[in-house]
Amino acid sequence: MINPFVIAAVVAVLAVIALLLRWIIAVRSLSADARAEYVGRQADRAHTISGVDAATFVRIYVDAYAPRWTLYASLALLGAIVITPPALLGLVAFWNWLTAVLAASDLFAPGYYPWMFYIFFGLVGAWALCGFLAARFHHQRAPEAFQAALMRARGEPLDDVVIKRQRPKWARRASVIAASKENRT
Repeated sequence: MINPFVIAAVVAVLAVIALLLRWIIAVRSLSADARAEYVGRQADRAHTISGVDAATFVRIYVDAYAPRWTLYASLALLGAIVITPPALLGLVAFWNWLTAVLAASDLFAPGYYPWMFYIFFGLVGAWALCGFLAARFHHQRAPEAFQAALMRARGEPLDDVVIKRQRPKWARRASVIAASKENRT
């Protein structure tokens, strides 16, 4: 019989490979789109790329629009695969030590519900730590927005520029509903 951890590890490795392939395909597609966008801007909006060479434009474009989450999700899965065996060994060793020190009854022996509860949540906690670290790095290393990065590459001071955020659709609907309620009263 195959160990369920081996099956889970194989599925996770396949998911890591799929996520990395998705990232590679997206980066190649975005690079082609960026080169086409650069040529298009040279033809009709040259002022938007003045002082920016094609390689810099492609880098800025790909950095801004690449699906970075696929890299970090694959790192989280890979971390979970790597951390599972040592975490399991550490959890079991700590459980054995704790039950020996406390002289616990047979109800706390491996295989019973307290042990299963402890192992389950211990492993889930180790995997959640991998997800937490990947999410933290994802947000800490977020690239600059495309328009702001392009403006910075052109040499424009960003301190004087205000980039207006689009209002979400739900907020527009909420303001319309609020205005209609005020008109009724």
